[in-house]
Amino acid sequence: MSRLHRIHLSVISLLAISALPVAESAMAAARIDDAPSVTVRYHDLNLDSAEGVASLYGRIHAAALEVCKPVEGPQLLDRVFWNDCVAHAVANAVRTVHNEKLSAYHWERIRGWRFR
Repeated sequence: MSRLHRIHLSVISLLAISALPVAESAMAAARIDDAPSVTVRYHDLNLDSAEGVASLYGRIHAAALEVCKPVEGPQLLDRVFWNDCVAHAVANAVRTVHNEKLSAYHWERIRGWRFR
């Protein structure tokens, strides 16, 4: 399957490392290959249609929720890390697809969310 028909979503460990004390950062610095990941396939979608773009975005968001599940927790700080994890995973996946319509859809979603 070509690279244009799937996205490999993974958590980049640098997100969590930036918030850890220096002494713990060496222990937390896992290889990116060891980070949780999900493959999102979209060969069945027409990215020239609004429905196809929205469907792919939904798949990407669902995969980001799955990938970031280990960051979930009851504490407020955990929630902040989880939100950052999901936002970065979605943004990186959207960037990987290299589709202007998907990028525009993503921009509208995050812009609308921040200004509500």
